[in-house]
Amino acid sequence: MKRFISAVLCLMFILTVAHSGTVQAKGDNVSAISEQHYTRIGEDYEVFDDNVLLSKRDGSVWTWVINKDYLETSDYYIAEMLQIPGLQDVKQFRYKSREKKNSREIINYVALKKDGTVWYWDSKVTETYGTTIHSPMGTPSPITELNHVTSLVADFFYDNSNFKTLFVLRSDGSVWSWGSELGGVSSIPIQSRLLDDVVSISSANGFAYAIKKDGSVWKWSTSDYLPHNISKDKRPEQVKGLSDIVKIETGAYPNFAYKKDGTVWDWSAYNSASVPEQLHGATGARSIVEFSTMLQDRFIDSIYALRTDDQLWSVYNDDKVFQGLTDIVSIHNKVKDRYSKWYYALKKDQTLWAWEDDYYSLPKLVVFTKGTVAGYGSGEAEQPTGGVIGTPTGDRSGTTGQPTDSRNGTTGTPIGGQTEKTKQPTGSRPDAGDRATGETGTTNQLTGDRSETKTQPAVRNSPEISLFPFITMLQPGGQQIITASNVLTGTQITYTIDDPSIGTISNVNGIPVITAKKSGQTVVRVTATRAGFPDETAYFLLYVVDGSILSNTYLTAVGSIPDADRQNPVIVEGLTQAGELVITAASSGEVAPVNGQLVVTTELMDRLAGNASKAKLAVKQALSENRITLARELIVNAEILPSSGQNEYIFKLYKNSFTGRKDIDYITIQAGDAKLVLNVVTADRLFDSRTVIVIRLIQANNGGFQVLFSDEQGQELPNVSSNILIILPAKQTNATHTSVFYSNGKKAQPIGGKFNPSQNGIEAEINRSGTYFVDDNPKSFPDVDDRDPELQQAVQFLASKGIVTGKENGNFEPDSPLTRAEFTAMLVRAFYALDETATESFSDVHPPQWHHPYIASSEKKHIVEGYPDGTFKPDKTISREEMTAIGARYLHEKKHYYYPANPEDYLNQFIDKETISNWAKPTMSLAVKQHLIDVPANKRINAREAVTRGEAARMLYRLYLLV
Repeated sequence: MKRFISAVLCLMFILTVAHSGTVQAKGDNVSAISEQHYTRIGEDYEVFDDNVLLSKRDGSVWTWVINKDYLETSDYYIAEMLQIPGLQDVKQFRYKSREKKNSREIINYVALKKDGTVWYWDSKVTETYGTTIHSPMGTPSPITELNHVTSLVADFFYDNSNFKTLFVLRSDGSVWSWGSELGGVSSIPIQSRLLDDVVSISSANGFAYAIKKDGSVWKWSTSDYLPHNISKDKRPEQVKGLSDIVKIETGAYPNFAYKKDGTVWDWSAYNSASVPEQLHGATGARSIVEFSTMLQDRFIDSIYALRTDDQLWSVYNDDKVFQGLTDIVSIHNKVKDRYSKWYYALKKDQTLWAWEDDYYSLPKLVVFTKGTVAGYGSGEAEQPTGGVIGTPTGDRSGTTGQPTDSRNGTTGTPIGGQTEKTKQPTGSRPDAGDRATGETGTTNQLTGDRSETKTQPAVRNSPEISLFPFITMLQPGGQQIITASNVLTGTQITYTIDDPSIGTISNVNGIPVITAKKSGQTVVRVTATRAGFPDETAYFLLYVVDGSILSNTYLTAVGSIPDADRQNPVIVEGLTQAGELVITAASSGEVAPVNGQLVVTTELMDRLAGNASKAKLAVKQALSENRITLARELIVNAEILPSSGQNEYIFKLYKNSFTGRKDIDYITIQAGDAKLVLNVVTADRLFDSRTVIVIRLIQANNGGFQVLFSDEQGQELPNVSSNILIILPAKQTNATHTSVFYSNGKKAQPIGGKFNPSQNGIEAEINRSGTYFVDDNPKSFPDVDDRDPELQQAVQFLASKGIVTGKENGNFEPDSPLTRAEFTAMLVRAFYALDETATESFSDVHPPQWHHPYIASSEKKHIVEGYPDGTFKPDKTISREEMTAIGARYLHEKKHYYYPANPEDYLNQFIDKETISNWAKPTMSLAVKQHLIDVPANKRINAREAVTRGEAARMLYRLYLLV
């Protein structure tokens, strides 16, 4: 079986202490509660411990507080949900709160962001009539001394000194303490290096713990490192009796340690002489859950182990499973004091359940209500802009900063539904303007200070790798390359495999390759390391199977996706690609040449289409049964495989075999090491008035291929009216500085191209006879060197392919406003639309102006058109909504992405959404959803403001990678 499946598995792990479990739930029967009255929290949030939620949609941070009046008087808990303003994209979070009767006021916190920076918010400490009052400050501030942090713990002390102390784990494995006075922004923090070679840290009740690479566990008191209390004589001490430890869970009284061999050990958190003891009944557990010994139900034991079947099993009674809540995704905890803690269980149905391991508490459903901004109560501080809280329950369509019924960005379109595919942007356009961009004819001048535009896009500083594949199926002996795309410059990638008996990883000409050995399933791990930043790790599953059971294995893979991940856009796209490869495998076949020509007939296309339709139906059914909603339509790509290899291939294509078909999107024809991909949708333009087109592919001496288009009589065609994709063999997977070149016997020129991992080659679109080959073409510009890594890579990537060019002074000038002529040239190059024979009809565009061939090609291909007065206005600037509209429409037309049925859910993230024109709302929402553009830190889109060359390069780079 040569086919494989590429599908993205979300293997996002909770980085803080994670528990999973359920008990005999007092509120297990929630029939009395209507579903519209409670929140399925896991669909819209990641759950941290300490009552903290991270919004999957906009990265905002939330907390909740349980209304204590309902602890024993109801079958469910009422919890107030509170947004913590001023933070996004948080990785870990620790806080100090002031409890009130039915609310919580956050008065101090420290947060670790995904970029490795640490942010804090101290309360203001004031004295009133001899009483110390803590009132919240307005917005968080970065701790400039702390960076490259991968994990942190924190303690806040309210004695006569009012100090905080942090302990951070940096990417180099060192642990540092950092302490200062609460509210004392001007106080001098004290730092010290505690340990090295550490892999994780955690804390509870005044003690911090670290696990070293050698599996040893170290402990220290957090108060020993307060600024007024620190001493060189106080150092972390090793916990005796623990070795080969991979994880610890800090508890209210006992701590639990997990060894490499799967055994679990516990020891006292407060008795330094405590000797760790093995919990024999907990071997192989994912987590440990405790219940109070004061529970009057004699059928409930005091300690349970969460196992891989998502149930709780008694540690002391091996055959006893806890009855009640099942299908557990994860359990999180908040230590209340040294004697008890709260547990929060996330179920597969995305509901949250809670209980306290004290007194009579049993798990109950948590029903959420709206609240005020956390930390802002009783008028003590000014509420920041954008801190509005929507209600998590009931009708959520018009609220800000709150999840909606879109379920984390999905379109809500039923499986197989085509309604969104045909939904075009609509709205009023005062005059004809630019039909492609929606311009109204008014001049878009730069407004305000350009520094805001310069810093607007969110920057990428972490490796943030994107893998192919994420689920792979091979027969024993089969091979599959691994690619890590969109990797920032300077990132080192390492690969490991859990079970080498199932598969091995080797390096073939600089490319990592998996070789399957025997039937089974294992995990392949990929780690990206970049100096000065936290490591990023991704995973994918390797299935080694005997026989042709591709579709059955796909069903198994889809069913293995956790419920919490089934609406994750990345997961959905990965499973979509996997299904498409299943369809491709089912609709591929060998074809014998006739008189030296491979003839594509109607009968052949009908046969391929029939197989594809059956496979497509099975894929859609598998996704539908697992409640996975597609974000775009499945693309059918059938493959034709010549029966024998040779140096020259001749393909004879009949127009009536291609036109009018709606059951096949693309046909891929293999030609030795190269491939041609024909877009069936554009077949009418490809053939034009001809009934037959002949394509000859000849391998050239330089490793490239000569492509010749001709009609049925053998008359050469210098151009064809529609592009064809060519895929050339690649020497490397990193195509950042690589381009496909075109030569017609004269000077070679770059025409673009990117690495296609599913085809193991560099792909580019072509529409003219000539020779095509792959070569390096590195480009750089001095004025981009100090910019964020993604912008650097975007400009270098696009410049190496000839899509963007610099100015005459050798700079790129990323902050210069983008003109219509410049953007048109970028688009024509990026869309492979350059036609040197094209002519234009604009009164203000003439040869030998540099932009003449691009504007002429643009007019011919209807990319960016002109104005009713017959002008093009090449020096006029492009607005942000115009640029975004073109990118989103191309994504919609090229990859069949649906326009969101709920555009306001994406546009509500902008506090100036009123600047977005009605016609641009569908395209703007799709661009935000698919991350063509970012929601800036200031939440302003400035939709009608002129964009810069750098912004355009960033968006085109992301679009190029998506299509």
